[in-house]
Amino acid sequence: MSEFFYKTKLFEEVAGHMLEHIRSQQWPAGMRLPSEPDLAKYFEVSRSTVRLAIKSLQGSGILHSRVGAGTYVTENAPLMLATRELATAMADPDNLSALVQARYILEPQLAALAAQNATEADISRMNEIVREMEKLTDRLPLMTSGYRFHEAVAKAAHNAVLYGFYQSAANQLQTLRFLETLSTEIFLEGIDEHRRIAKAIEDQNGALAKELMRAHLKKDYAGYLNKTDVLE
Repeated sequence: MSEFFYKTKLFEEVAGHMLEHIRSQQWPAGMRLPSEPDLAKYFEVSRSTVRLAIKSLQGSGILHSRVGAGTYVTENAPLMLATRELATAMADPDNLSALVQARYILEPQLAALAAQNATEADISRMNEIVREMEKLTDRLPLMTSGYRFHEAVAKAAHNAVLYGFYQSAANQLQTLRFLETLSTEIFLEGIDEHRRIAKAIEDQNGALAKELMRAHLKKDYAGYLNKTDVLE
């Protein structure tokens, strides 16, 4: 008998095994699950434990039940599992370097797209943030303005999928507070870098916007990347 039978919250372990069945496509999207008695026998647990496991996955949108028709794997279950796994990975401090690498790869591309797709309102927003930066001298307000500028660039790319990836990584990095060791001087130097990025985007120079963003991130992120070849 597997060790998970001895855990306090047995239904969570059963739910975990159900997720593995879905993840491995043993239970594909749209499939009707075996009956509660069959599942209880399969996992060697009580029907009440199976019921709780199913209920927990219903709450997550992984499973849904139809009265008189049984319990089914939702059509969006594979996507939802992938999203959950990505969120879990991003929340792990051990993956800090991977998050930094993700931003280093993604943001120059977003800057290039912004040069192609930015509206007048987008450009106005970027320039407004830069003007606000020019009035700042303290580290925390400068850091906050920097985040706002990068988010404005990401939005200006007008690609909802890429923006979603960017926002997930950026928000998690902000939560992990990985920039705590950067000095006020670094943030002050970043003002001109942000100004030049905004100008390249305004001039619709995608290649320059991409190059400037890469150089800006390389300086800020170098200490958090384990493999320097990622920066080249």
